[in-house]
Amino acid sequence: MDILNRSLAPIPQEAWDFIDDEAREILTNNLNARKAVDFVGPKGMDFGVVNTGRLKDINGNVEGAEFSKREVLPLIEVKVPFKLDKKEIESLARGAVDVDTDPLVDAAKKLSKIENDAIFYGLEEGNIRGIIPALETDEVELEKERNKLVSALVSIVNDLKDEGIEGPYNLMLGKKLHNLLYELDDKGYPLENKLENVIGGEIVFVPSLEEEGVLISTRGEDFELIVGQDISIGYSKQDGDELEFFFYETFTFRVNDPGAAVKLK
Repeated sequence: MDILNRSLAPIPQEAWDFIDDEAREILTNNLNARKAVDFVGPKGMDFGVVNTGRLKDINGNVEGAEFSKREVLPLIEVKVPFKLDKKEIESLARGAVDVDTDPLVDAAKKLSKIENDAIFYGLEEGNIRGIIPALETDEVELEKERNKLVSALVSIVNDLKDEGIEGPYNLMLGKKLHNLLYELDDKGYPLENKLENVIGGEIVFVPSLEEEGVLISTRGEDFELIVGQDISIGYSKQDGDELEFFFYETFTFRVNDPGAAVKLK
């Protein structure tokens, strides 16, 4: 069974191409967490669990026997519906370039936030432990002076290297800390460039982090976004002049080495 039902949508292929292209642009700009973690997959629609390699003792109620069960991470399924006006899509086929795609944009941003939040903060009901809850090191407060901020990051990077956590590192910043970079900038060598030289990676604006930030090693294998069905768009039904679509994704996330990141504030 094709869960996406794309062939049932009463729209031409060129309309699907347009919808996919619009979605891809929004998702590329908003799936910020993917820039700092390993992407594993896509493994397919029927991929449902990740083996952790660990066991948990259970009571089997049989004397003289020991029981345990495999610990696994189940993939969660996320579906975000949105509606588009059929007349707008028909206008596209007639050459319109100003098609109203606001519902699609809003749904793509919502799905992006769901994935970003799961990676950084976890999703308890989905058995996902995010990066920040898993961190073992104390958070570091960034100084509100240009030189001190740079020296603080140099110190953090050196501490990580001393622990065997190599770079490059990505600096993931919420709005408050991201704005701080530009408040401290001057007409000389841009602060952003200087910090990127220190971390060896890139600075990424992540609205989901709000007033926080995370410095993450991108050496690999520390943080894994494991995807079954990567983000796709499906079709649900027609309701009058409206066509209902949905974004769909299955994924889980695991932290293999919580020492490979440092929380910032």
